[in-house]
Amino acid sequence: MTTTLSPRTSRASGSGPSAPDDRGAPTTRSWRPGGALLAALLAVCLYAAFADGAVGMPEAAWVQASIALLALGAAGVWLFDQGLQLRASRRTWVGIALLGAFAVWAGVSLLWSVAPDRSWGEINRTLSYALFAVLGVAVGSSLPRAAEALALGWLAVALAVALYALGGKIAPGVNIPGLFDLDHTSDFSRLREPIGYWNALGLVCALGAPVAVRLAVDAGHRRIVRLAGLGALWVLLVTLALTYSRGGLLALGVAVVITTWLAGGRLRGLLALAVAGVASLPAVGLAFLDPALAEAGGELGPRILAGRRLAAAMAVCLVALLAAGWVLLVLERRVRWSPRASARMWRAAAVGAAALALLGLVGVAASDRGPGGSAQALADAFTGDDAAEVSAPGRLATVNSANRWGWWQEAAGAFSDRPLGGWGASSFPVVHRLYRDAPVDVAQPHSVPLQFLAETGIVGAALALGGLGLLLAAALARVRSLPRGRERDMGAALLAGGCAWLVHGLVDWDWDIPAVTLPVLAFLGVLCARRPGERAGAPAAAPPGPGGRGAALAVVAGLLCFVLASAMAPAWSQSLTQGALVASGEAATPDERADAAADAELAARVDPLAVEPLLAGAIVAGSRERLVNAKALLIEAVERQPFSVRAWQDLARLSVFLADRDTYARAAQRVLELDPAGASSRRLVEGSGAFVAPPALSPTATGTPLTPAFVPDPAAPGAVPAPEAPPAPQQPAPGVSP
Repeated sequence: MTTTLSPRTSRASGSGPSAPDDRGAPTTRSWRPGGALLAALLAVCLYAAFADGAVGMPEAAWVQASIALLALGAAGVWLFDQGLQLRASRRTWVGIALLGAFAVWAGVSLLWSVAPDRSWGEINRTLSYALFAVLGVAVGSSLPRAAEALALGWLAVALAVALYALGGKIAPGVNIPGLFDLDHTSDFSRLREPIGYWNALGLVCALGAPVAVRLAVDAGHRRIVRLAGLGALWVLLVTLALTYSRGGLLALGVAVVITTWLAGGRLRGLLALAVAGVASLPAVGLAFLDPALAEAGGELGPRILAGRRLAAAMAVCLVALLAAGWVLLVLERRVRWSPRASARMWRAAAVGAAALALLGLVGVAASDRGPGGSAQALADAFTGDDAAEVSAPGRLATVNSANRWGWWQEAAGAFSDRPLGGWGASSFPVVHRLYRDAPVDVAQPHSVPLQFLAETGIVGAALALGGLGLLLAAALARVRSLPRGRERDMGAALLAGGCAWLVHGLVDWDWDIPAVTLPVLAFLGVLCARRPGERAGAPAAAPPGPGGRGAALAVVAGLLCFVLASAMAPAWSQSLTQGALVASGEAATPDERADAAADAELAARVDPLAVEPLLAGAIVAGSRERLVNAKALLIEAVERQPFSVRAWQDLARLSVFLADRDTYARAAQRVLELDPAGASSRRLVEGSGAFVAPPALSPTATGTPLTPAFVPDPAAPGAVPAPEAPPAPQQPAPGVSP
């Protein structure tokens, strides 16, 4: 059953300026809005990738604002019959509605969230995701061969991202101030830029690889185009390997399986993948074995020389690959390949795989540990505390979970304590402190389902996962219903990307990274749409009259303006907060400090859920020697977010200067309750014994407040650290344990 949402009076007769002609071919006009919208969606994906994944502020706000503005423009075009359509199955609309309901549930969780400011951010992110899926449906409904157009556009985006990432290996000395700096492998040898997270970069390559494979094996293209697809595949594979991402390789495997199942030219696709993989081995091997390329923290000079060697090796590999590809394309036209020969190849491949599996089982059985002992050793390695070296190629051969097992246990514990509604959307950075056993900070449990369960409970997880599941199911049904050909093959490649994202999300935090989630939602939206020229489904909805259209547009504009304001307010507040901290530095004048205090106060009003503006205001007040005012701001901060460890820590530190022992003891105890395993929590509690009742520093002996000479030395054992300016608000380093 297909539902059509359109302001047009009738599609049965083919009326309207964008209606298909008698042969089902869309008119030229239908290309323009659909193509422009597709280009805009790809531009948003490209910006998100080059804006550190659009994870933090203000990049996330710019992405969300752009999507809201695109949705507003698309709504106007759709309502006034200018060539955009919205046609998809009811399953698709239910899936998108569930994503919208998840955003509403995230809003409801503000009532009990332990991190309300982060919950507000989750509302904005989820709304932008749902809108992006709707825009994908609009593209798929309005643009002929939308799946092919989106696939090729996404391949260009993924290729640009991969080439920039490779620049960190082959040309780390290139630096254009104000534009880009390719020296992004100085701290970690793993490729991670421009997204800022190696596993996300690997996933981007895995999402683009199926498209490159289909481009390389499509006999309808010219040889030069197919060779370009083969070369693009090679670039993506090399980049993926140099991310050292095991999750990225898993995602690629899933994508290959799905594409091989649904697309044509299965053996040719596997052959293209194998040829490109073999051609990547020399370059990847050099990058793994050369110390200047494989070791973290190397000096720039040796890395520049090693990069030149790698560039030369890559050039040779690429030339050899293209030559081999040309030979294969020539042979393809000369050699007839019968279905019987294909069947024999599949049987041979199955026998080979079975033989390898059997050989592996025999080897395990013959080992000293035996099957049971070997399985237990793998389980112990996965759940152990010893994490593999984060920036060593050898990690690809390990099975260590890289701290994930502990984070998963924390998320499971949080869910078990609040199974219905969770602790509040996007609250895991706060919640995990209550459950962790080691002082390792993390922002996500590195598993999307467990994150949903811990933060939003069974209700939120059902809404979010149900919406994604319905979109995937609708996309699969659409791809399978398409006739064999290029559109189905490209649709299969896009669907493979969606499945790869879903599997990768089981072991990573992809939901919080718009750079990898937005493309997948566009894939699903385009695949779920009913194509232009199809003559199936329910009749179009009757359009509103001229006044009704204006009223509808006004309502939509009002809602989207609210979404826009909601997205920009946290970013504005953070900008004001950072500006206040900078303006109140040591060299600031009294007037500048007064302005900084006003900015911090405004930031607290703009984002009434965040504590960072209040903490910044307390620092500014301290720089103006207004400690009582600073204490009032910190008390307001702990009242605004009672689970904020940082707010309680700052209150405890200030209490030392004010000689307020009662407040210090209460704040230190609260920090210990909220973060039992934290090192700073222990220091505060250890210092409380010496501060709350110091025998030689009683109020009767020294007076109140204590003079600076009597403040305990921060360097002394067990002493309380002095107040310090907190760093600018930012996301914890993704996937890296400090």
